[in-house]
Amino acid sequence: MDFSQDEYSGPIELLDSDLVAFFASRNSTPMARELALTWAEQISHTDKVVISGFHSPLEREVLDALLKNNASVIVGLGRSLYKRIPSHLQQAFNEHRLLFLSFRNHVRHSVSNTQIRNWGVAQLAQTLIFAPFDAGSSLSALHYTFSEYNSQQKIIHILGS
Repeated sequence: MDFSQDEYSGPIELLDSDLVAFFASRNSTPMARELALTWAEQISHTDKVVISGFHSPLEREVLDALLKNNASVIVGLGRSLYKRIPSHLQQAFNEHRLLFLSFRNHVRHSVSNTQIRNWGVAQLAQTLIFAPFDAGSSLSALHYTFSEYNSQQKIIHILGS
């Protein structure tokens, strides 16, 4: 995937890293939270770069844990780029540890934009990590599709399984 200058902000060279996508449902259990935060702590001590929408509550907690440990991250947006970097992300952005990618040039998030973002994030990563999710979650289709039709030989894992 190639991104034009109006579709990214930050160090584009992070895309050349070993990318690990992280996905969590909006409705995560306490067990999923514990597994995800333990995973975030472990992965932050590697040279891998985590890419996610960091939109669900658990994904935001994982983002905070990664940034606290000085890990590099890529935030996939289901909307246009921020005009102003959110204050809690400014330091990581200034330190060239944070890249924003826009998968849709829309002002606001929507369900369809979220799906497009998640599929784009999954396409970019070599490894897909899922926090445990219910069968009715929108993540089910993403997980199933990449698990069953894995022509790119991605590593796919649900934490705790």
